[in-house]
Amino acid sequence: MDGMLSLASSTSTALGDHWIEVFQQRGVWQLTRDIVERWVARNAVFFDMLSRLVPYQSNVLELGCGPGRHALGAATLGYQVLGLDVDPQIVRQAQANARVVAPECSAAFQVGDMFKLDAVAPPGTFHAITHGGVMEHFDSAESIRDSLRAQLAFAPTVVFDVPFDSPKNRRLFERDDIFRQLWTAEEWVHDVLAGLTIIEARTDLHPEPNMTDDLVVALHA
Repeated sequence: MDGMLSLASSTSTALGDHWIEVFQQRGVWQLTRDIVERWVARNAVFFDMLSRLVPYQSNVLELGCGPGRHALGAATLGYQVLGLDVDPQIVRQAQANARVVAPECSAAFQVGDMFKLDAVAPPGTFHAITHGGVMEHFDSAESIRDSLRAQLAFAPTVVFDVPFDSPKNRRLFERDDIFRQLWTAEEWVHDVLAGLTIIEARTDLHPEPNMTDDLVVALHA
């Protein structure tokens, strides 16, 4: 996924370099319209949930946007998307990808900290927050809940996906040293997200060998 956890500035440069290398190795650093359209098709559960629960042309804030696959996918579906990432080089690449992939769509990218959303825009500016492959990088279930509560105080709906504990995902994650929490889909829903209002939660089992199996969740304030 495109998720990149926004951390303190003292570590963001090193993390950014690490993630850039990962994106480049996986062939998703420079995007094309075909790559984004295939991404939307392969993540049908996520984009279907977004389309059903968030009105067409709504303002959407994508956190940890990376090179922009999730954000540009939403923009091609008619949403007005702002992608946020802590690393300036990654944001510049996402901006370049937007010019190539979807110049006719409403997609912008800027440097920002997902823990300081009030610095991005006033609360209520966005109808929804989205992210993919971000929450599993947090250090505890409590920190995940705290972040999601802050997001729901900023926008009324959050739609996100996370990889869950499965044999396939464990094999995929052996290829890098990125920290991830690995809980089952049931543990995510019943334990990690306890106390939050879940509108919908569905697993998306991808047949592609290099795509993670994901839990897609929609929350409401």
